[in-house]
Amino acid sequence: MKKIKDLFCAEASSPHETAMLYHGLVGFRIPEYQREYDWSEDNINRLFYDCLGGFNRLKTSKNADVFTFLGTVILVNEDTVDENFKGTSVAIVDGQQRLTTLTLLACALYERLRILEKVIDTLDLRKELRDWLETEVSEQLDELLDCVIGFQRIKGRKTYPYPRIIRSSDYRGSSALVKDYRSPLGKLLWAFAEYSNQEEDEFIPPALGAKVDAHKLGENYQLIRNLVKNINNREWYEDTECEQVLISDLSRAGYRDLLGKLNDVISDAAEQNRALDYFANCSDAHDLIRTLLFAIYFSRCIVLTLVTTEDESAAFDIFDALNTTGEPLTALETLKPRVIKSENEKGNFNGSPSEQAFIRIKENLDDLHKETSQKQSETKELLVSFALYVAGEKISLDLATQRNFLRRGYENAINMNWKDARRFVTAIADLAEFRRFYWTEGGIEELGRFHPGTEAEQAQLYISFIRDMKTKLALPILARYWNPHLKLQGSPEFIEVLKAVTAFLVLRRAASGGTAGIDSDFRRVMASNRGSSRGFGLCAGVEQENKLLTPMELKAALRKLLGSSRQKIKDKQTWVNQVVGNPLYQHSKELVRILLFVAAHQSSPSEAQPGCWKRSRISSHMNNFLTYETWMSELYETVEHIAPESDPGSGWSAKIYKDTVLRQSLGNLVLLPKKENSAIGNDAWQRKKVFYLALTEKTEDKQEERINEAAALGMSFSNYTKKLLKNGECLSLLEPLRNVETWNREVIEARGRNTAELAWDYLWPWLN
Repeated sequence: MKKIKDLFCAEASSPHETAMLYHGLVGFRIPEYQREYDWSEDNINRLFYDCLGGFNRLKTSKNADVFTFLGTVILVNEDTVDENFKGTSVAIVDGQQRLTTLTLLACALYERLRILEKVIDTLDLRKELRDWLETEVSEQLDELLDCVIGFQRIKGRKTYPYPRIIRSSDYRGSSALVKDYRSPLGKLLWAFAEYSNQEEDEFIPPALGAKVDAHKLGENYQLIRNLVKNINNREWYEDTECEQVLISDLSRAGYRDLLGKLNDVISDAAEQNRALDYFANCSDAHDLIRTLLFAIYFSRCIVLTLVTTEDESAAFDIFDALNTTGEPLTALETLKPRVIKSENEKGNFNGSPSEQAFIRIKENLDDLHKETSQKQSETKELLVSFALYVAGEKISLDLATQRNFLRRGYENAINMNWKDARRFVTAIADLAEFRRFYWTEGGIEELGRFHPGTEAEQAQLYISFIRDMKTKLALPILARYWNPHLKLQGSPEFIEVLKAVTAFLVLRRAASGGTAGIDSDFRRVMASNRGSSRGFGLCAGVEQENKLLTPMELKAALRKLLGSSRQKIKDKQTWVNQVVGNPLYQHSKELVRILLFVAAHQSSPSEAQPGCWKRSRISSHMNNFLTYETWMSELYETVEHIAPESDPGSGWSAKIYKDTVLRQSLGNLVLLPKKENSAIGNDAWQRKKVFYLALTEKTEDKQEERINEAAALGMSFSNYTKKLLKNGECLSLLEPLRNVETWNREVIEARGRNTAELAWDYLWPWLN
């Protein structure tokens, strides 16, 4: 019987250390029973974002949390299945998707670094600087290549390359005559081995085959190459959870430690500092330096747990055991013991404000999410909001990053005073409660507990819109003006801020169409303004409590952001021109809904402009479309085209279909009950108009007459809509369409401009 210690060996290992197993002669083989490489884009993005998170933590920490832990790889030593292979073959029982992805990432980093190293020849460098940089890059290229390609010794000092990882259909040989790479992975890595021995900068992947696995591999490799390129793309970071490492941080200990050849080439400490300062100020070298640093981080600071055994049955038992363990502790669960310890040193955790905060966290988070995975997910989302709320910082969903942020924040607060430490913990509880009631559909239904009367209705409407737009980064801004006792203390200031954020979101998104840069704007509002002119300083503060911006100051900040955006939103005419030229249907249905509601709110059909509205001053109750009930109603649930999205071939103006944007723009869109538009589909305008007339008649007799007229033309209404009409409902939002004789380009443009102008007139005052 074997001894327990001989069953398997487990050790932490970086990608380069993994490639150097058995003196660098290891070859990984994916057994036949393993599925094909099929990691999704989300899997790859998650791995890459986690790595960038650890890379970024180097600027503030030298603890274990700077490493990126990527889980377990289970290996079984096997007799060499390739007769002519001179290395050591190991089968991958678990972790082949992860290991394959890391190998592809090593390929992409090698290629990118090889392209960027050409910049060295263009820099005006002293000899020692050039020698150091060339040495550093050369060594890193070798390490990356080790992760992809191994070299087996054939005879004497003669070597022959082999892909570090292959599938069971591949055959590693010691010469061109006997090697045979048939899998897409084998073909790709062998082509990379040949590329590494040539002069070309760019790697051109070979034809991998027409099967699904070949397509997936090629697609994923291209995705990984693009991610690597984006390491230096500042705009890319705006739409991700990651932060770009600044070259100005190059002299920080964490990054400096990565540069292992600095001491070898430049011995004098002062000269080393001058060298780092030179590259920090040399913008032409920034892309190379940042990519070099990340490549070194990849090789040495990503951590796998390697479990190696010679017994395949033991390997499967280990695999089963590891996959039945529970989810890791959340970042809040690891913070709580620190808080308890600190409170007990001060007096007693029981009964303290910190204990009350954790009770509220349990009520508003743990008790609502019984499944561990759900609790993990919601906790991570909560802490992304909290980092922005309390410190104006952008953090990722990565568990290590979040644990580090909470530990660092709590320790910084407690070093100042107990009041700030307890405020830090209480703020988490406040935000958990805020997210529960202002970000879940069930919670929004209960907002009457925080707002009186009509204010509750407004809060429900505007927060529902923000939620439906998936604009999570607005939450920290709103939470700064909220507290659980709002109903007793009054909530007009909160409603004023909520309307300002809503107006900003509508105006910003309608002008740009997409989301590019809007997350950065919300982060700027929260970011600390100490030592920087970019942040507006709305964050609550960690080490001391920050003064809250007044609603007027917040509005000024939002106006400034609109004016400094790419769209330069400063006046009505500029904004309207941008909105009417946007294919908003393709960008956001919820944005179209709110614009149509706002334009029609307290308005009446225009007699002078068919299809348009004019704002009425007769009664504030006329056409009251800005209600939570209307927003949630099935009556106006879907956004539909008036002129069909695709040219039906007849019955519609040809001018509409010469412009691909026009038919997707605001003027050609209408709101209808779900699936109701299918009743009329691509019918000509005159037939479609009969349908709209039936939906807008106010008397039962007229409705019946129109329904019969539509039926005679072959159009039918859903039972839901018939029931609405029978109960006296009518779709008054469609009323302006009643007096349109011909639906053409001119009507669409006029209606789009009219909608945008009325929306601006209503929303812009919310920011002033």
